[in-house]
Order: sequence, then C-alpha cells, then structure tokens
Amino acid sequence: MRNYELTTITRVSSREVTKSEVQDTLNKFSVSVTADEDWGQRKLWHPIKHEEQGIFHHYKCSAEPSAIEKVEKEFLINQNILRSMVVRLDG
Repeated sequence: MRNYELTTITRVSSREVTKSEVQDTLNKFSVSVTADEDWGQRKLWHPIKHEEQGIFHHYKCSAEPSAIEKVEKEFLINQNILRSMVVRLDG
C-alpha cells in the first residue's frame, strides 16, 4: 500500500451530497483515509464547468495503485466533482 494525498473541488450547490459520494467511492475501492480536511468554499481562478466557486476538500490516504486508478475514473464520471488531483507521497 502506498500513501497518497487527494484533493477535490466540488460544486457548491451539492456540498453534502458530493462529500458523501466521495467517501462512498473511497470506501468502495478500499482506500483508507487517515486525514480529512475541509478547506471550504473558494473562488476559482477561472470558471470550471461554468462554476465560479468550488468546495475544496483534502484527504490523506493509503491504498493500492490499482484502487487509486479506479477512484480517479469514478471522479471523472461524477458530474458534481469539478476537479480532482492525486499525488503519491514518497516513502
């Protein structure tokens, strides 16, 4: 298992629904979350999918590389997630 940091930007209009969808997706692929930070609502530098603001959420987690690939694909399909970024940590 490797350690990762995962950051998501979600639509303001569906804050709670999207947070539970992200948690469900992580649980679905056996990603263990070690830290969960809500960075709050922020103005986006440029519009993403016609949205001017987004909810930023940051997770520290550990998982198998194949599980992270599946999570990224699920996030691309989800219309409420504007952007996501996964970074593998050294170690």
